[in-house]
Amino acid sequence: MVQHGSARQAARVDSFTHWRELICEAFLSLTPESDRREGFTGAVTQWQFAELSLARIDSQRQRVSRTDRDIERAPRSGYYANFQLQGVSRMTQQGRSTVLRPGDLALVDTAQPFAFDFPEAFVQLSLYLPGPLLESQLGQGVPTATRVDTGTGVGAAVRHALGALSRGDLAPRTAARLAAHTCGLIAVALEQPFAADVPALRGDRLHRAALDDIDEHLTDDDLCAPATAHRLGVSPRLLYAVFAGRRRSYATEVRQRRLEHAWRQLQDPARSHLRVIDVAVSAGFADVTSFHRAFRRAYGRTPLQVRRAATGPAGGSA
Repeated sequence: MVQHGSARQAARVDSFTHWRELICEAFLSLTPESDRREGFTGAVTQWQFAELSLARIDSQRQRVSRTDRDIERAPRSGYYANFQLQGVSRMTQQGRSTVLRPGDLALVDTAQPFAFDFPEAFVQLSLYLPGPLLESQLGQGVPTATRVDTGTGVGAAVRHALGALSRGDLAPRTAARLAAHTCGLIAVALEQPFAADVPALRGDRLHRAALDDIDEHLTDDDLCAPATAHRLGVSPRLLYAVFAGRRRSYATEVRQRRLEHAWRQLQDPARSHLRVIDVAVSAGFADVTSFHRAFRRAYGRTPLQVRRAATGPAGGSA
């Protein structure tokens, strides 16, 4: 059976309140927060597979926490395997933190506090796994807030299984069997070494880890290749060598992602009160003149033209 709820069905002024109620009913006791109170939109679609369940979440920027108070109010044992389809999110639990980009998966333990930060609109699949079912298939503790690569190997099998389950076209018995099988695949994937656990990161894995670090520290004033290399435990020379074989150098990648961040800010009506100079600084540009030059070269329009096209003639100032 498929259940579907959408905050768009609520009155505009109460839509975030409806969203809070919706996700607590769909998942477990949570504490969501967002600066988008008016006109907030979001949707949750659920499938039940015996004792497992899958949800597709399609919503806007927000922070979702499970606090000690939430756990005390509504205890529940188990795990959610969260697979990022669109947007970027940051998961934090038990002192660990990981950034999820499209194609990444990581788990949270529902019996421990956790937090999700969604800085922009996102789509995510979330598979509920009963604790005993998953733990019985692992020879060690369940590593939460730890990114699993679904690009190859067992991780790719998990990705394909989640895709099949979310299409909703399988017979109920077949879907339940596949969901249980997916739990086993996730257990195997969690036991595979990933880039962050390997002393000498190389090639594609190092490149991906570096991109995650750039996203996490995008607005830092001191974001640079040596800082990223230090956090990843490699030499700057190795990091530069990895980017040398890519479409963009390290510096070009940082600039492009900062420009994309600024573009989203300028397109957002909720941020139309910010001056263009404030948007530039928040995106990590120390020199506003270079920001204007790079922005126009990348998009063929000035920042102010982009804002006014999105928000109207009154949309902010330079």
